[in-house]
Amino acid sequence: MNCTSIRSVFASMVLVAAGSSANAQIVAEPDFTGIWMPLIESESSVERISWPSELPYTEYGQALWDAYAAEFDPVTDDPARFCVHPGMPSSMLGTPTFPIEIFQRPHDLTIFLEAYYQYRKIYIEVEDREPPEPILSSRMGYSTAHWEDDTLVVETSWLAARDKGRIVMSADARVVERIHMEIDDEGRRLLVDNISFIDPMVYSEPIDIRGIWYYSPDTPVMEYVCSQNIYDEHIAAKRAAAAAAP
Repeated sequence: MNCTSIRSVFASMVLVAAGSSANAQIVAEPDFTGIWMPLIESESSVERISWPSELPYTEYGQALWDAYAAEFDPVTDDPARFCVHPGMPSSMLGTPTFPIEIFQRPHDLTIFLEAYYQYRKIYIEVEDREPPEPILSSRMGYSTAHWEDDTLVVETSWLAARDKGRIVMSADARVVERIHMEIDDEGRRLLVDNISFIDPMVYSEPIDIRGIWYYSPDTPVMEYVCSQNIYDEHIAAKRAAAAAAP
């Protein structure tokens, strides 16, 4: 991999602006604000890592998956086909053609994902910040973060348990992300999200995946229409039932 850390680019910019002053400050916390598009493997020198084809289930996890696969078709009955958003950690792998928009403040990040109209809040640890009450389990979970130089380390817990879909999980699942920026071989500004998914009840070891996003400020964030299709199918079924009634 031949990539340059955004931190070093920012540092060079600051040093040039400050001349030879010994008091020049290196920018250690990059700004992720902006619109980002997902990258697939063939598009960049930075490798995107998706879910492995075979997941390392525990005995309990295998039983959970087998029960789902025995009763339902994992493809045609996948929750995503019925407008159920994937949530964490799959959402941060990215969905081709759908951007995300990030708004960064010193105390938090707000992420809007066009796919499924998902919304995510990451609370950056600052002095005197109290967590919300109550914290409710959800598919996105509750995320807190801190900076380690130019990398934002995010921990997500309070994830809702799932026994249906490609990725099943217990209520004890958690996600650790290390998010930073790089410049790839083509000179593009990338957002790299190294994700570790941890659920000892369901998986025998952490599962490491990686989402890659490139900066795309001119990409429009558009309306995502998903539930409309479900409603249209409902109306069609009602009309068919009415037409078949004696």
